[in-house]
Amino acid sequence: MNFKLFIAKRYLFSGSDSKFISFITYISILGVTLGVSALIITISILNGFEKEIRDKVSGLVSHIQISSFTPDGLSDYKNAIETIKDSIRGVTGISPIIQKEAVIRFKSNVEGILLKGIITETDLSTARNRIVKGEFNLSDIDSTYSRLLIGDKLAKKMNIDTGTKLIVFGLNGIPSPVNPPKIKQFIVSGIYETGLREFDDLIIYTNLKTAQRLFELNDNVTGIEMTLDSIDRVESVVAKIKKDIGYPYYPKSLFKIFRPIFTWVELQKAPTPIILGLIIIVATFNIVGTLLMLVLEKTQSIGTLKSLGAGNGQIMKIFLYDGLIIGITGIILGNILGLGLCFIELKYKLFSLPEIYYLKSVPILIQPEYVILVSLITLILTFIATLIPSYLASRLDPVKSLRFS
Repeated sequence: MNFKLFIAKRYLFSGSDSKFISFITYISILGVTLGVSALIITISILNGFEKEIRDKVSGLVSHIQISSFTPDGLSDYKNAIETIKDSIRGVTGISPIIQKEAVIRFKSNVEGILLKGIITETDLSTARNRIVKGEFNLSDIDSTYSRLLIGDKLAKKMNIDTGTKLIVFGLNGIPSPVNPPKIKQFIVSGIYETGLREFDDLIIYTNLKTAQRLFELNDNVTGIEMTLDSIDRVESVVAKIKKDIGYPYYPKSLFKIFRPIFTWVELQKAPTPIILGLIIIVATFNIVGTLLMLVLEKTQSIGTLKSLGAGNGQIMKIFLYDGLIIGITGIILGNILGLGLCFIELKYKLFSLPEIYYLKSVPILIQPEYVILVSLITLILTFIATLIPSYLASRLDPVKSLRFS
């Protein structure tokens, strides 16, 4: 075994020589462990938040939503869709929709909602994959009743179940005696749950034709939804759509439609790694104190080694090894603790969230590159923290060291 590494381990963990130094060593290792694990857990949670919210929001409104500047909606939307398909690469889905304000009533319960009319064959929303009760079936039953899909939160609030008959009032401007809302009867065919509770309380789905009749739009639609092969391209595609098809089409990216949500996520992400990074810096510089105490404790031992022929470089390496042993042990334990807690939360969903977070439980996204980056940065800081004590140890005079008591 490398004698410098052997001596370094004896200095740190030889309880018979100095129990105090061994205790301080374990405290230093614990500091690095907690710092690394805290940063891994926090980054995994923030990445999970960003991914979950991005995926769920894109499932509700797609990557790009093209609406109309005119109140009558879009009449030439079929040609616009063909133009987009021909001129823009990477379009993975595109579908016309109707989305307008309405009022839903069941018994004495009345709520304002957004009624979304879709073509089931080309629909891009994730509601069909989030059915928790009933089925995804929006076909008309007869001339009186149509089917609709309702969010889990709204269903619970209004005490609605699958098979429930209810009424929807279609609003075309401000209701008045000369502009009464149109009324349509529906039967609930399914209940969906996206996990974004604000939207599960707001959006209900029916087929496009039913929505056109309810809002008296004839064959017009209020918008077009589309998805791309890469969500990172949405802003450039929005600019191209504005140039290619122009007025009255008004394209918007999901980042613009839900700017407050994405701004909130970015604000959460920005300062947290810096704050928690300071924890690691403090933990690694605790190593400086530990090694300085170790130098004082082992002054006579250093003098003995020098009298036996050990050079300054070899003495310095002994204390560098001490610092790296503390750092690497803390990094390994920090990874085990941080990743272990992340996997436990992924499997068992131990921590629930209030509604303001748009999610039911704490989301976790473990990205290996971030784990490696945290470990490397901690290792570099640990190495830097060991340089000063190691240098001081190597400069001790052997004669004075042997006389030290």
